[in-house]
Amino acid sequence: MRLVVATNWDDSLLRGIADLPVQVVFGKLQQDLVGGGRPSSILPHVTWDDMARHISLAHALGFRFNYLWNATSLADAEYHPAFIARMEDQLRQLVELGVDGLVVGVPWMIALAKEVAPDIEVTASSLMDVVTPREARQFEAMGADTVVLHHAANRNFRVLDEIRASVRCDIELIVNNSCVYQCPYNNCHHVSPSFHSREGSRPLLEYELFWCSGRHAQDGAEIIRSRWIRPEDLHVYEAHGYDRFKIAGRGRSTDWLLRSVRAYAARSYAGDLTDIISMSQHAPLALARRRAAEAGGPHREKWRAIADALEPVGQLRVDNTAIPADFLRFFQAHDCDASSCRTCDYCGRVARRAVHGVADRNTDAPSPMPSPCMFGDLVLDRPEP
Repeated sequence: MRLVVATNWDDSLLRGIADLPVQVVFGKLQQDLVGGGRPSSILPHVTWDDMARHISLAHALGFRFNYLWNATSLADAEYHPAFIARMEDQLRQLVELGVDGLVVGVPWMIALAKEVAPDIEVTASSLMDVVTPREARQFEAMGADTVVLHHAANRNFRVLDEIRASVRCDIELIVNNSCVYQCPYNNCHHVSPSFHSREGSRPLLEYELFWCSGRHAQDGAEIIRSRWIRPEDLHVYEAHGYDRFKIAGRGRSTDWLLRSVRAYAARSYAGDLTDIISMSQHAPLALARRRAAEAGGPHREKWRAIADALEPVGQLRVDNTAIPADFLRFFQAHDCDASSCRTCDYCGRVARRAVHGVADRNTDAPSPMPSPCMFGDLVLDRPEP
């Protein structure tokens, strides 16, 4: 087992995982030139000096450090030579800081990274949606040392076998993602944080998260459909040739990250599964509650309705001990892409045993949801660093 773990830049996190099978730690500044896969609103503020000290400690404890440049759009800035020169300068600065690897979200950045820093390890981000052997081969041919598969592939074992047999490069699986399975906002949500984590951007909470939160609030089976991997099931993936597992959570507390990493290292967690998977769906509920409580705030009544609709997310619990020990056996023999969840209902049956706090309404779209025009004032309140 090789764990790849998100950092929130707290040194005590690194010390807390020092005796666990962690190979790589990854992180990103709140904002930088390129941007990444999370908006600055959820990330802690750190300086370049803070980052240098943290990377130095990571190395002292035996970890490699990957920096994220995983924006999926640069808004055509890449067509300007001056911007490319700035990217090259910033990459050299990262290497001087001790960064061992770069995670990229735009394919041509693989070649740029290898040209500027030939010894750096380059990882193709999950945000590039690799879910087929052909896609994996193409990224390997471009020079990627590692490819992170999109979480949608996590339970498609036929595809996982084909991908593993098709490439020699490392393949990484995200184990604790709670995104809606086959989410219609997948592509939009990849692009949005790219703009909200760039230098000078506004710290917004992404619109797409509200839709995601609404799905989880209305359908208890939705959390089971999400393509997380339980700690108890890591051995199944190892039998299929996968041993590199990513634990996400750059915006989470140190206690939360430690709990999640320890659970996966121990290959067991007897509590509420939502305590160790990402559950970013909680953020829209918290913000809607706050906006509904603001006297005189814009759209107050609409926010109140949204908060009421999302309220079940705050009660959502998944009893991991109630999930069948052979949970994945069904997926090893079943093609989810070729069937309807309504006619299958496997995840629904598991949810009725293990999920608490959310009724199964068997809906395909949440209601009510905010209009994007309500987001003009959604700059999150953050103290100045």
